[in-house]
Amino acid sequence: MKTKYVFILLALLVIFISGCIDQKKEITLDEPGNISSYEFEVFLDEWDNEIPANTTTYYIMSDKTEVQAVHIVINSSKLEIFPPDSLGGGGPEKDPIKNFVLLVEPANETVASSETFVRLSNNSNVSDINYTLTQDIVRSMKVVNLEFEEPVTGFIAYTLETPGTQSFTFMRPDSEFIRVVLPEGYVTGNRVFGIARPEPSDTSFDEKGRQTLLWISSKMGDREEAIQVKYYTESAPMYFFAAIIALLFGVAMVLSRYSRSKKELESVREIFELEKEYEEKGRRKNK
Repeated sequence: MKTKYVFILLALLVIFISGCIDQKKEITLDEPGNISSYEFEVFLDEWDNEIPANTTTYYIMSDKTEVQAVHIVINSSKLEIFPPDSLGGGGPEKDPIKNFVLLVEPANETVASSETFVRLSNNSNVSDINYTLTQDIVRSMKVVNLEFEEPVTGFIAYTLETPGTQSFTFMRPDSEFIRVVLPEGYVTGNRVFGIARPEPSDTSFDEKGRQTLLWISSKMGDREEAIQVKYYTESAPMYFFAAIIALLFGVAMVLSRYSRSKKELESVREIFELEKEYEEKGRRKNK
């Protein structure tokens, strides 16, 4: 009897292991991405003598169906990419990233300085460095693993698909600085229309007028694994309050008309009662 249970447990273990293996697959990209479609901003650490730091920047596109991610990596050999649908699990039915661009150099052959990143950002050709991309399900979350044969320094960029709503939720990347750049004409921060959670360390506007949110990973709590940004058009609060004022004005007009109608009805009723009283007096006189 014990032998039977042992065989059952072994069979279940084999099924579980094979299922985990089946979830992992290698991603093969047909062609290199388009460098000119990205913004390779050299973000510098103001808290550490203005030097480059590991940074992830998400640029939400104006159509809200795509987001561009640009990483500044320094001496890194592996990068975990969590697509926006990671929180919902999702399966490996299709390649989750596109327009993949590498502007990196071997870490032992370059210096992680602002000059290096400026030079890399002006490159017209992608880097010829071997890498592997695999898609997996870890803790019920979809993750794409990017691995290099040796540590690299430079820019890594790719495009992710998003649901097309005015809300962007993503797993916290392994970067010291995390930035989200909203589309032009959109903002966040109003508790009625949408805020960012957790609260960003800094909020500013770039030269294009886009609102930029910044989180510092070392200042975030261990439980803050996901970041959510709900945003809205800059004019939304104005139109909302204008609608509220119009609604209140309409209510006031209705109440005013109701009050006038009520007074008119009361006047008619008083006249009717006076006529009735007059008729009653006439009847008494006739008797």
